[in-house]
Amino acid sequence: MELYHHTADEAIEIFQAATQANLLIATREGNVIQLDETTASDVMLTGDLHGHEANYQKILQAADLDRNPRRHLVFQELCHGGEPYPNGGCRSHLLVENVARLKVKYPDRVHHITSNHELAELVEYPIQKCSQLLNLSFSMGMEYCYGERAGDVRIAMLGYLESCPLAVRITDSVFFSHSIPEGLDRGNLIFDRTVFYRPYDPCSDFLLDGPVYRLVWGRDYRQENADAFASMVGAEILVCGHDPCLEGVKYPNSRQAVLDCCADQACYMVVPVREKLTTWNYRTCVRQLGK
Repeated sequence: MELYHHTADEAIEIFQAATQANLLIATREGNVIQLDETTASDVMLTGDLHGHEANYQKILQAADLDRNPRRHLVFQELCHGGEPYPNGGCRSHLLVENVARLKVKYPDRVHHITSNHELAELVEYPIQKCSQLLNLSFSMGMEYCYGERAGDVRIAMLGYLESCPLAVRITDSVFFSHSIPEGLDRGNLIFDRTVFYRPYDPCSDFLLDGPVYRLVWGRDYRQENADAFASMVGAEILVCGHDPCLEGVKYPNSRQAVLDCCADQACYMVVPVREKLTTWNYRTCVRQLGK
């Protein structure tokens, strides 16, 4: 099954509708989706996709949202990667559009949390990988697809990305965010935790060293840092993405899982809402995609 290819007008309409769905969802408190037994039976958490269209389709098959009407599905890091267009432009904007389309279809049960590569598009922060400017390739892909309407589609897409939540909390057990800030246990950098519970201030939150930037770009996986963040957000288990792992999942400390869905050994988690997860049982929720 291929991704939906939208006209410019269709893409704009989808992004605008998905933006409203992000902002009006009843389970959102500030910038955190709060899920419990009254709103969900289980929650499927996925890793970075980076334009991996085949794994996206496998995720939809595994989630089977129509047959699991109380399941929630959460995405992160969709853009920058995957198969290119014939001109070399990045096709991953289609993945962003298709997840936005899914958000419109299941407004209460599909969530897309903010990640560093989407933030880079939002604030035009350049990312280079393998001698390629990912932002430029992404822009080229949109121009290839939409021609002179690419700018209009991009404006609608950025509005959608700006409206995405930062995290999903499952009862008081699991906190799912793209990453966690660095050095929280050392107190050398003050992290503004109020960003989870108030409207965004794009002029400060999204920029270098702002709280959103620090959250989604952090790479401090020490036990002490994970413990400090877990205490801050009131959770037992932390689930993130951000750090590549070819095996699909890794456990850098006793309470944190890092998921990756852009490799052949992709993994995800299905978290039962009624069961309180702890450091001794949460790994049983991890599944390999396609098996």
